[in-house]
Amino acid sequence: MSIYGVGIDLVRVDRLEKLLERWGERFETRVFTEFERRFCSGRKKRAACLALRWAAKEAFVKALGLGMRKPVLWQDIEIRHDTLGKPEISLTPRALQYCRDKGVRSWQLSLTDDGQYGAAVVVIETW
Repeated sequence: MSIYGVGIDLVRVDRLEKLLERWGERFETRVFTEFERRFCSGRKKRAACLALRWAAKEAFVKALGLGMRKPVLWQDIEIRHDTLGKPEISLTPRALQYCRDKGVRSWQLSLTDDGQYGAAVVVIETW
């Protein structure tokens, strides 16, 4: 395997809180999947939870070298966790096909936060 790309993103939690206050559900449904909204709604620090997902999505498209535009948009990337809590990226069929067409075969995600900031790093690999 070889590395296709690396992406990193840092987001201030208070910035995301302001977006949520200003745009509310309109913003949330544009950026986050139903699963992500439901997952974060049960968290004590809901905005921080969403901020990490924002950062992960941004880091993923940066690693692709694409930016947030077709054929990979906000709703095409979903952040989940495995049974041990490790964060994972799940893609819609359209986004997955784009990755396959580019030779992308796997990706790794790491998330971290300190209360004021959330950060994500994505490494994308090819065969």
